[in-house]
Amino acid sequence: MLAWTAPVALAMTALVPALPAQAAPRPTPAVTTGPVDKDLDGDGVPDLIAVGGLGTGLGSGVWSGLGVTSQKTGVGTGQVQSPADNIGLRGTGVTAHNAPTDFDGAQIITGRFTGADHQDFLYYYPTGTAAGIGGVIRAAGDGTMTDPALSGNQFSISSDNLIDANGNSPLQLVNAFQADGVDTGIPDLLGIAGDATNGYRLGYHPNYFAPGLYYGVTGLTNLTPTGGTDWQNWSLASTETASGIALFLRNAGTGDLYLWTGVTMVDNGDGTGTLNHTQHQVAANWNTGVTISTLQAADINADGTPDLWTVLPNGTYRAYLISGLSSSGTATVIATRARQLV
Repeated sequence: MLAWTAPVALAMTALVPALPAQAAPRPTPAVTTGPVDKDLDGDGVPDLIAVGGLGTGLGSGVWSGLGVTSQKTGVGTGQVQSPADNIGLRGTGVTAHNAPTDFDGAQIITGRFTGADHQDFLYYYPTGTAAGIGGVIRAAGDGTMTDPALSGNQFSISSDNLIDANGNSPLQLVNAFQADGVDTGIPDLLGIAGDATNGYRLGYHPNYFAPGLYYGVTGLTNLTPTGGTDWQNWSLASTETASGIALFLRNAGTGDLYLWTGVTMVDNGDGTGTLNHTQHQVAANWNTGVTISTLQAADINADGTPDLWTVLPNGTYRAYLISGLSSSGTATVIATRARQLV
């Protein structure tokens, strides 16, 4: 059975701040970036990234909330430093604007997408005039982006390199790390794509040894956590812990929340692949019908079990700290108090 503990949330109102001046670079961290996923500034604690723009409750750009640690335990609490910093004020470096509005409608994924020892930023447009395209922006290693307009700091991703066999671009993408076991030094991608005629499925996008260079997609045979093929109704959030790759799967309409742990991708030898995993039902009726602008996975409190951050369209965030996973699907989920990100 699911044990659910959630403090009473504060009243939440939308807050759309004016854009601040470009944040000054932070000091070089004393601790180099380690193997902690979502750690943007190298202090060993996961950080929260959210895209702003219309309908997010945040100003246009990319908002970085650095994780706060407990003075008693030294691990992440789920709270982030507030106000968050807008690290996307210079845009993507490839438009005529070079402005934070470049990121409107984009998804942001973190990972070592340039093969360096720090977390970089991959942006992707699932809809709109730029649907299907994206790019990688090199990170500075201190929680901010380098100037994407300078040579060597931005790498474009063509829509032709991400489409499936029917010409469909992904509805969303997440970091697949190197789930296929091929060490290119740069993470692969996992997405959901399809159409009403041909159906929807998971797709695995391998990297070809260079930032932004993804070519071809392996259609995966996995059914949804509830045994269906309605992948268009599910959203994904991935992370990597010491025990392997983990993937959260959420159905907003039903409130089903699942976690796949020990994720690996196996080539079936017939042009398809399968994600091997252990499935856990984390919660039922979890935020049913609630629009979530950002769903981010990370081992926030360093207990070895992946957790979740959500950012809602009113600009508030909260952490969901998960523990007690078992093979029978039981889990304990503790929701922290909702707070304004900016």
